[in-house]
Amino acid sequence: VDEAIETLNELMAVAPKHSDPEELLKLRKDFQAGTMTKYVDFLEGLIQKNGGVGFASTPSIADLTLWGTVKMIRTGDWTGIDATFFESYAGIVATVESIAKDDKVVAYYASRE
Repeated sequence: VDEAIETLNELMAVAPKHSDPEELLKLRKDFQAGTMTKYVDFLEGLIQKNGGVGFASTPSIADLTLWGTVKMIRTGDWTGIDATFFESYAGIVATVESIAKDDKVVAYYASRE
């Protein structure tokens, strides 16, 4: 779990930033094809070692962190990163779907409406 959280935090920290929008898009495209893919392959491997859904036997803070990261990318918050990037990662998709349907997560977000 700690390894997954650290990897997700590092992924966000090393994502390219640039004030020039065109340069940012180029940097992010290269990042997605290289560093980001490497990190996400590693995360997918951790999930697969755990049975294909989640980083632990029960929902964990790492699963929630993954869910938040994927949600940000899917909604376009990471400029220049393909919103469908995670779709080929079965374990990540399964984990995100599991967290999105978790009773406690659903109840929390319902209470904030």
